Amino acid sequence: HPRLNWAEVDVPWRLLFAHLRKTWFRTSLTALGVALAIFLLATLRTVVTGLQSVVKESTARRLVVTSALGLFKNQPIRLEHELRAVPGVRDVTHWTWFGGVYVDEKNMFSRFATDPATLRRVYGTGTRPDMAMPGEQWDLFEADRGSCIVGMGLVRQFGFKLGDKIEMTGNIFPGQYTFIVRGIYTKGRDQIDEAMLFFHWKYLDRMAELQGGKQAEVGIYVLGCDAATDMSAVARDVDARFASSDHATTTVTEAAFNQMFVSMWGNVPLLLSMIGGAVLFAAFMIALNTMLLNGRERRLEFGVLKALGFPSGSVTTLLISEGLFVCGTGGVLGVAAAHWIFDIRRVEILDRMFPGFLILPETALGSVAIAAVVGVVSGAVPAIIAARTSTVSGLSRRA
Repeated sequence: HPRLNWAEVDVPWRLLFAHLRKTWFRTSLTALGVALAIFLLATLRTVVTGLQSVVKESTARRLVVTSALGLFKNQPIRLEHELRAVPGVRDVTHWTWFGGVYVDEKNMFSRFATDPATLRRVYGTGTRPDMAMPGEQWDLFEADRGSCIVGMGLVRQFGFKLGDKIEMTGNIFPGQYTFIVRGIYTKGRDQIDEAMLFFHWKYLDRMAELQGGKQAEVGIYVLGCDAATDMSAVARDVDARFASSDHATTTVTEAAFNQMFVSMWGNVPLLLSMIGGAVLFAAFMIALNTMLLNGRERRLEFGVLKALGFPSGSVTTLLISEGLFVCGTGGVLGVAAAHWIFDIRRVEILDRMFPGFLILPETALGSVAIAAVVGVVSGAVPAIIAARTSTVSGLSRRA
């Protein structure tokens, strides 16, 4: 044809788009099936990367001190002064799980009693603080013993704002507690949950004294160490100091402490990988079935192309390109949906369970690449069959 250039003669691309328009419903269903599979695959992979980020984002210069009897065994407050005397320890803060009920027991979020000044020094300073909050809010939190700070996640969930009064009923520590919101923090690292509330440990201690006449204790101690400190040596030193006491300790790095919580999920990464593999295989079978059906319906078309002098490579390129286009489109749609839901809209419950639950660029690119591979392979199978079909055999089959 005088209007066709060499590229059109080599591979008649118009036939590809003409066939896609002709079978638009089947093509759309296949692309949507692949999109759903890629969406699930990206979601499952993001769960794994979210768990891993909790460990990766841990600061290398911090140690966590827990009771040797277990995480839920509290420790006496007097340990703070002894821990400060350990060589290499720059600062010490502490977290104590409060529990409590806010309005309804269904309103579950983390509540900790702490020392505001040391919490600020250990978590709220530096070029990239773990807990980012304006200095004036830190100052108000430190000055007011009846105050608290909340994460941005709680602001989005409950609508808290500065100056709000939060009332809670204690369960682990009985009593009625009232806090004034003096600060709202955002996380600087994925290991920090934005759905937490912090208040003064001294307030808790005073309430414990009023309720039961005894001093409150501390859940965990966090040690901020100097840059040149041998962390393993400090950990051994701490545990050796209290080994023969009635409050023996276990000291680990912050990364190891966070890894302990990740390990509570069991072998979740393997399970999610198996589920993702099954979903991917199902998507491949859907795409392969569609491409085999397309190849069978177009045998006459391919026979005519060969009779007109088009090589087998043209037929092969058409089918592989069709598979790549359909599955690639599905892959892009699946990743775009995951990005919109998890990165833009943000699912609050997932962000709490897996801090840092975001579709990473490598996850997005990898998912699209997998969709493209599925398309190429699913198109290659019927392409090989079509290439091996003789011209006579193709023309003898009616459309």
